[in-house]
Amino acid sequence: MKTTTKQHILIVDDDVELLEEVKEYLERQGFTVVSAIDGRAGIAHAKSTDFDLVILDLNLPGTQPQKELSMDGIEVLRILRETGNVPVLMLSATNIASVKVMTLTLGADDYVPKPFDLHELGARIKAILRRGGDDTLGDRILTFSQLKLDPGERRVWKDGAPVALTSIEFDILHTLAQQPEHVFSRQKLIDVAWKGSYECVPKAVDVHIGHIRKKIESDPAQPVLIVTVRGSGYRFEDVPA
Repeated sequence: MKTTTKQHILIVDDDVELLEEVKEYLERQGFTVVSAIDGRAGIAHAKSTDFDLVILDLNLPGTQPQKELSMDGIEVLRILRETGNVPVLMLSATNIASVKVMTLTLGADDYVPKPFDLHELGARIKAILRRGGDDTLGDRILTFSQLKLDPGERRVWKDGAPVALTSIEFDILHTLAQQPEHVFSRQKLIDVAWKGSYECVPKAVDVHIGHIRKKIESDPAQPVLIVTVRGSGYRFEDVPA
């Protein structure tokens, strides 16, 4: 539990010079920053501290001499998603569309190619952090037969039990739940969840919908709360309580 109002950021990158440059820049912006030069150290920090954001290099080579002990950025991202919901901004020298899609479908919140301008990086970071405290969603609690959503606290319950969603997952679910029975296109969900911070693709929406279904559906293979409308998008079908 953090004891200050400063937001905490973890940076994981094996480029020491870049790591220090970004760390110094973010500290000047008022953030508390912790850095790690390999994936295992990054995971250790993430497990011991409540971070508001993780900045993660995709191309971590691993610093351990034994291959089986190395951990690249994709593996770190998977572990972060399996163990928590902290927002993750990926960095990579690879600016290939398929790589972007892979990181986004695994749960990354944004993707910034190297080299980058520090001010652009700062803008992306602030956009992600604003999601967690976004008051544009409204404070009206939505209560349904199975689900309850509190946009003020950004919390979800299924049959009274809390459900842990990432920021993007919450934004997608809340958008759908605000208008039950309305069909939302993938592009509309992209506009809401990613807020135009980069060019996303429909495949990323489909994967995130799959993640949400695993968390809220009794049988994700036969969803009844978020229904696919073939050729059009998705529809929320839980009924108001």
